[in-house]
Amino acid sequence: MRNLAKMAQSYNWVEEMASRTIVEIKRTHEMLEEVFNNHFRKYGISDAKFNVLVILYKNPEKCMMLSEIGEEMLVTKANITGLIDRLERQGFVRRIRDETDRRKIKAAMTEKGKRFTEEIIERYKEWSARMVRVLSDGEKSQLIDIMGKLQRGLIEG
Repeated sequence: MRNLAKMAQSYNWVEEMASRTIVEIKRTHEMLEEVFNNHFRKYGISDAKFNVLVILYKNPEKCMMLSEIGEEMLVTKANITGLIDRLERQGFVRRIRDETDRRKIKAAMTEKGKRFTEEIIERYKEWSARMVRVLSDGEKSQLIDIMGKLQRGLIEG
């Protein structure tokens, strides 16, 4: 929490409105990263591992090429390989090699991984509700709209 308080105090020197807006978004992002890391650490996973588990869980076949997972997460092949290695060691996923092309590797969720992911998703929903409880539903909706608008502006340049 002390680290969050320090983050909240940084960048107080910025006064121009456009710069202040960007700084506040960045500061909020940094604070969220810290809170996310602390939350997932309790369950022995990282935010990135959680994302992989959710991607596999939501996939209808429950089995995906590592490259597909990496594309969905926007990470490199090396990063996804490392994530899958660690999730495999925890017993949450298993690798499946293509029978015709051994270079093609898929990841599938194990039963243990499925149960764990279902539990973590429920805890995540409860936790995220607590994180934004200071906002009304209208404010949450407005914030989602504003962030979407900003994201479109960033894409368009």
